Amino acid sequence: MARTRADDYAEKRQGICDGAAELFARRGFEATSAADIADAGGFSKALIYHYFDSKEEILQELLEAHMDRLLAAAEAALREPGDARARLRAFVRAHMRIYATARARHVLLLNELDALPGKGRAAIVAKERRLVALAAALFSELASVPARLRTAVAMSFYGMINWTCTWYRPDGAVGPEEFADLACDLFLNGLAGRFAAGTSRR
Repeated sequence: MARTRADDYAEKRQGICDGAAELFARRGFEATSAADIADAGGFSKALIYHYFDSKEEILQELLEAHMDRLLAAAEAALREPGDARARLRAFVRAHMRIYATARARHVLLLNELDALPGKGRAAIVAKERRLVALAAALFSELASVPARLRTAVAMSFYGMINWTCTWYRPDGAVGPEEFADLACDLFLNGLAGRFAAGTSRR
């Protein structure tokens, strides 16, 4: 029998996702039950199963939405006017604005991807690869990066910014956009030296 959709269907579904994201990030996916999500949200366990078939489906929706948001922001940044350096700053600022406001979801992307079944995990990985490819192409505009190293360069950059969720606080001394600019400066200065004409190892 098809589920009946209430007028506030989307709102309640989002509320379940928001609460689950915080619990999954804090306790870990395996250690968090549907009952825990219900207790934290002040609603019944049965309500969760009205909107989701399993907690794996909740995690899938959280990660899909997070990756879609990152991809949309990254693609919009790359359409901004300016040279490659200006677009890189816009690209990284777009990431940091999301990281600063979606910490729990990003922690899940980093730590809980393997909790998804194979098909669901593959869908997220495909989106991650699209994001890395955008960065790799952008870095190739900035320096003469050999083709075989482009993904490594992009992954190295993501290694620098992705784990900010473990320590960065947007209400601290450095705002998201300032940190994005700092990350760009640190990485680009080293990148320019590493791939300067006549010094790169191909």
